[in-house]
Amino acid sequence: MTYVRPHVRRDGTYVKGHNRRTRPRTAVPTVPRPRRAAPPRPRPVQYGPTTYVRPHVRGDGTYVRGHRRSIAPRDVAVVAGSGTGVLALVFLLLALVSGGGDDSKAPTGTSPSHSATAPAHQR
Repeated sequence: MTYVRPHVRRDGTYVKGHNRRTRPRTAVPTVPRPRRAAPPRPRPVQYGPTTYVRPHVRGDGTYVRGHRRSIAPRDVAVVAGSGTGVLALVFLLLALVSGGGDDSKAPTGTSPSHSATAPAHQR
């Protein structure tokens, strides 16, 4: 491409500086090239637990898109501490419901039973 300096034409019109094609355009229309989509933006790496923040409008009128934010370690400890009590309660309820009573099919003793036809002791 050739650069054309700014100038004034004979009829008095001003032409700004610009780049001009060095070869003439062809009479055959060219087929536009398909546009490639922009590569996806890399997502920032989130370390530790995260939570989703729903889209909302702030008090000053600013719109905030939905996004993920990391949870502070102090908040994670509070959430984890409250979950262990619930988990222990679930295990306790499962143990009570399953019962493990006398109707189980597992053998109750490990010692062999004596048969009525065999002598218990020979001399």
